[in-house]
Amino acid sequence: MFRHISLTLRMLLITIIVGISTWSFMDPIQSGTIENIFHQQLFARITEDADKNLMLFDRYVQIFHQNVRLIALEKEFYDYVREVTATDWIRDPESSDRIKYYTHYLEPPLWQSVRDGRNRIKSYAYYMEYPRWMPRSAALSSLPHFHYAILIDSRGNVREIYKNVAEMPPQSLLDPSNLPARPRDNSGLLTDIDGALYLVASEHLYGPSGELMSTLLLATPVDDDFLSYSQDKNQLVAFVEGKDRHIVASNRGDLLTAGTKVESLKDRYLHSGKSVHDYGEAGQKLELVVFVPRMPLEQMSKSILGKERGNRIITALLLILSFSLIMVWITRRIQSLTGRVLDFSQRSLQVPQKHSPEGDELKVLDECFRNLTNVISLSQESLRSHAEILQKERDMAQNYLDIAGTIILTLDSTGKITMINRKGCSLLGYGENEIIGKDWFENFVPERSRHEIRLIFGKIMAGESEFFEHYENTVLNRQGEERVVAWHNTVLKDEAGGVTGVLSSGEDVTEHKQLEKSLIEIEERERRRIGQDLHDGLGQLLTGIAFQVRGLGRKLEKNSFSEAEDAAEISVLVDDAKKQVSRISRGLYPVEVDKEGLTTALEKLAFYVRKTFGITCVFICNEHVTIHNKTAVLQLYRIAQEAVTNAVKHGRPKRIDISLSDLYGKVAMTVKDDGAGIPDVAGRKSAGMGLKIMDYRANLINAILEVRRNEDGGGTVIRCIYSDTDE
Repeated sequence: MFRHISLTLRMLLITIIVGISTWSFMDPIQSGTIENIFHQQLFARITEDADKNLMLFDRYVQIFHQNVRLIALEKEFYDYVREVTATDWIRDPESSDRIKYYTHYLEPPLWQSVRDGRNRIKSYAYYMEYPRWMPRSAALSSLPHFHYAILIDSRGNVREIYKNVAEMPPQSLLDPSNLPARPRDNSGLLTDIDGALYLVASEHLYGPSGELMSTLLLATPVDDDFLSYSQDKNQLVAFVEGKDRHIVASNRGDLLTAGTKVESLKDRYLHSGKSVHDYGEAGQKLELVVFVPRMPLEQMSKSILGKERGNRIITALLLILSFSLIMVWITRRIQSLTGRVLDFSQRSLQVPQKHSPEGDELKVLDECFRNLTNVISLSQESLRSHAEILQKERDMAQNYLDIAGTIILTLDSTGKITMINRKGCSLLGYGENEIIGKDWFENFVPERSRHEIRLIFGKIMAGESEFFEHYENTVLNRQGEERVVAWHNTVLKDEAGGVTGVLSSGEDVTEHKQLEKSLIEIEERERRRIGQDLHDGLGQLLTGIAFQVRGLGRKLEKNSFSEAEDAAEISVLVDDAKKQVSRISRGLYPVEVDKEGLTTALEKLAFYVRKTFGITCVFICNEHVTIHNKTAVLQLYRIAQEAVTNAVKHGRPKRIDISLSDLYGKVAMTVKDDGAGIPDVAGRKSAGMGLKIMDYRANLINAILEVRRNEDGGGTVIRCIYSDTDE
C-alpha cells in the first residue's frame, strides 16, 4: 500500500519520522551534556566562592593583627604603660567603679612565697568599660570584632583585662605560660584554648632603651559570630576539622550546627572546601567550606533543562517543517520533470510508456530514462552512420573544390575564414590549418585598403551584394607579395533568410592586370604620339597652308581677281581644320602629367563640352586636390571623359557638373547630369560598353566606381573614389 502513496506524502512522512527519531535519540544526550556543563560551571563557581571566602578569612586575620599593632603604637597606650610601669602597676586612682579586682590563687596564699616566687597569687584588673589604654569607642568600632584585650607586664604577668563580652576568659588564656608567641609571618595565630579554637594576636611595647615594657594581646573565639563578621553573609560558610570532617563553627548556626558531619549534609547541600593555613601554633588542620543548598539548584537545573528542551522541540519542529517544505518542492519538481519527460518521450520520440499508478513518479522517471537511453543509443548509431556519409560527401566536395582552378573561400559574419580550398592555400602560401579561423582583412588584405574592403564586406552583409558581386582587390601572401584577385561574391543565408556569411570565388589576375597596364601604357603612348604628330605635323602643315592661302588671297585681291573671295573662304576652312586638329590632339593626350594636371584637364573638358555641344558644363573644385600617381591622373580623366560622352550621347542633359574633392583622405571625382539617365544602373551585367570601360579603368588603379540615379532631379551620378599612392 505504501507504493501507491503519492511521492509528496511519502517524502513528508519519511521526513517527519526521521526528524522525530533523531530528536528522541539526541534529546537525552543533549540534556545530559547540558546538565554536566551546568554542574561543572556550578562546581567551578562554588570553588571560586571558596577561594574568595578563604581570602576574606586571611584578610580578616591580617587586619586583626594589624589592629593590635595600631593600638600598641597609640601615644595614650605608651604613656599609660610607662606610667603604670613606674608605679609598679598601682591600681587606677581615677575611678574605682570602672575596675573590678579579682584574685586568683594558684595555691593557698602564702605571703612569704612572694619573696621566693614559687607560689604566687594572681590578681587581675578587669575592665567592663574602655580602659585608658584602649582607643575611644568611635575608633574601636572600626576594629575587627574581638572578645578580650589583655595587658601583660614585662615579666609575663597578666595585669589588666578588657572584656568586650559578658563571659569570663578561659583560665588557660590568663596563664602567661600558655600564651603563644607572636607568629613568624606577622599575622594572627589560631590556637586551641581549653578545647575551643581561638584567634590570638599580640604586640610587644619597648622602651627608649629597647627594654620590654609590656605586651598587648587580643583574643577572640572562632565561633559562629566570628564567621558572621569575617565572611560574606549571603553565603553559607563553616569551619570543618577532623578526619570525620565535623563542623566547628558556621556563619549560619541555625542551618549548620556545630558538630554536624559534612557527610550527613550531602543530600541537602553542595559544598567545596579550602584548607586553612596553619597560623602559628595551631595543631588543627582546618577547612573553610562553602555550602550551597541543593534544592534551588536542582529546581534551576530542571528549569534550564526544561527551557532548553522546549527550545530544541521548537527547533526540531522548524527543521522538520523546513525539510518538509524542501521535500514538497523537490517532489513537485520531480513530478513536473516526470510529466515533461513523458510528454517528450511520447510526442517527440514516439516512445510508448506504460501507465503507472499515482505515487510511482520515480519509477516512471526511471523507466522513461531507460527508454530514452535505448532510443539515444539507437539514435547515436544512426547519427554516426549519417555522419560518416556526410564526411564522405564533404571529402568529395572538398576534392572538387581542391581541383578547381579558382580560389574558393567562405567568411562568416565577422570576417573570419571558415573554409578555403587548396588553390587559395597555394596562393596565400599557408596551410589550411594556419588559415581557418583567422580574420581575412587583418591577415590577408594590405593595410592601405583594409578599411575600404571591410566597408564593402559590411555592405554585402547588409544585403547590398548586387553592387559588389564582381570586385577586384589585392591580397597579401606569406612572402608579403601583393596579388590582384577578381572576386565573384554571393551571400550565405540561414533558414530565416538572415545573412550568415559570404561565399567567394576568386581568380588571380595579377599577370592579366600587368598585361592590361602595359597595354594601357602602350595605348597612352600611342595616343600621345598621334596627338603630338597631329599637333607638330598636320598642325604645322595646316598653319603653312593657311599662310600661303592668305598670301594668295592678298595677291588675288590686289590684282582684282574674283577668286580672292574663294581664297578667303579656303583660309577660313584651313583655320577651322587647324582648330579641329588641335582639339583632336588635346583629346588624345589632354593632361600634363604632373600633380596639378587633372584639375586643368577637367576644366578644359568642361570648356570643350560647352563650346562643342552647347551644354552647360561646370567644373567644381573648392579645395586643393593633389594626385601623385601619374597613371591614376590619366585614368580618372578618361573616366570623366567617358562619363561626359555617355551623358551627351544617351542622356540628352541640359547641365553636367564635374566635381573633384577630398573625401576622408581619398580623392572623389563625381560626374552628375540631369538627363534621362542610363537604364538598369543597378546591375552591371547588361551595362553598355561605356560603363564597362569605366569599370575597367577604375579597377586598373584600384578605385571604387559607383553608378546610381540622381535622386534630386533625374539623370545619372557617377562617382569614382581613389586612394592616392605614389606611382
